[in-house]
Amino acid sequence: MAEGSPKPKVLVVDDTPENIQVLMGTLRGDYAVVAATNGEKALRLAAAQPPPDVILLDIMMPGMDGFEVCRRLKAVPETRDIPVLFLSALDEVSHKIRGFSIGAVDYISKPFQPEEVHVRVNTHLTINRLRRRLEEKRRELEVYNESLEERVRARTAELAALNEVYERFVPREFIDLLKKSSILEVRLGDQVKQRITVMFADIHGWTGLLERMSPPDAFRFFNDYLSRVSPEIKACRGFIDQYYGDGIMALFPGPPDDAVRAAVSMQTAVFEYNRAREQDGLEPIQVGIGLHFADLMLGIIGNRDRMQGAVVGDDVNLASRIEGMTRMHGARIALSEQTLLQIQDPTRFKHRWIDKVRVKGRREPVTVYEVFEGDPPPEARLKESTRTQFEAGLRLYYGRKFSPASVQFNGVLEKNPEDLASRIYLERCARYMVNAPPDDWTGVESLEEK
Repeated sequence: MAEGSPKPKVLVVDDTPENIQVLMGTLRGDYAVVAATNGEKALRLAAAQPPPDVILLDIMMPGMDGFEVCRRLKAVPETRDIPVLFLSALDEVSHKIRGFSIGAVDYISKPFQPEEVHVRVNTHLTINRLRRRLEEKRRELEVYNESLEERVRARTAELAALNEVYERFVPREFIDLLKKSSILEVRLGDQVKQRITVMFADIHGWTGLLERMSPPDAFRFFNDYLSRVSPEIKACRGFIDQYYGDGIMALFPGPPDDAVRAAVSMQTAVFEYNRAREQDGLEPIQVGIGLHFADLMLGIIGNRDRMQGAVVGDDVNLASRIEGMTRMHGARIALSEQTLLQIQDPTRFKHRWIDKVRVKGRREPVTVYEVFEGDPPPEARLKESTRTQFEAGLRLYYGRKFSPASVQFNGVLEKNPEDLASRIYLERCARYMVNAPPDDWTGVESLEEK
């Protein structure tokens, strides 16, 4: 923003005063913020002069909901081009698709991180500013037709720069999967079915870390972390599709071996990063990684004014849930059996069976394995030396032989007291030895409860 120029105007629409206070506190320093607690007032403020430069719009409001407010904003020329970012606890793909189809440019899930809101607002202000500049250049070309060759060169350079900016939001690899040579060729509804490995990687305890950091420190930390793990994904022929606050969603179009190699390399990078943090007197971090290989639909969703790449399928959610299991079992890398079976040489990576879970919407349980190849060497050696005993305990456990199973898990813990998975199963065995499970018990846990 140029010195002396007015601050960009942000309209916040939410029927919860506490949310408005948080958003105003987050944005007030850099933006002129106005607020509305219902749809009718939001429409009046949007039509006021000067109009807002961006609108943060809650979906679930009494009376006129956010979808209707957005539809009305896009129906009139005066407010049609104002970027609308939805704020909502609704996180299903259908709600996102509906929001994009009526003209929203982004979707921020509640509870939101103030820093994420700040970055997204700034991003869409920048994109909108680039769009207006592009429109201004187009008008100049219509009016001024002299020195045509020079003007064409300038226009081409600007389009190349704009294309480069957009490709930071839609990865080049995503465009390649759609068989397009440039983002300029991408059209709404372009789609392809692809066998792909989905990776979710999250920093454990991120919320606690964030509470102890200032916003600048938080962004420095996360970008420093990304600068270390992102190259490992690219080196293994994958690409980052989305950032989720503390998390990464990456895609690997090749064999699952690529994703597993990337996960192991990322854990090695985190180990080196922790050594540097320790030298600076900072606490180490732990990253959980979940992998799942499946047939997925990749395509472009949105509307004519705002499009984005999306990966559609319940298997994406499964990859995220498998990552969540790393916290429970003290693992760093977890993957589905479907992924393990597609690895060209599974013995190349140290792994063990850790659980069998039932996922809502799936008829068959999902078997989950831990890959401990990327664990610190002392931990990996202990898991490797106790793997046979641990898996023997699992077979006894699922066979309802809880007493001999507990003997196996106790044996593992004697050698490796930090084996969280063994401790969990030992506690389950103790519970079922006291209170026998029902006759239809299979030992399969519900992942929705984890």
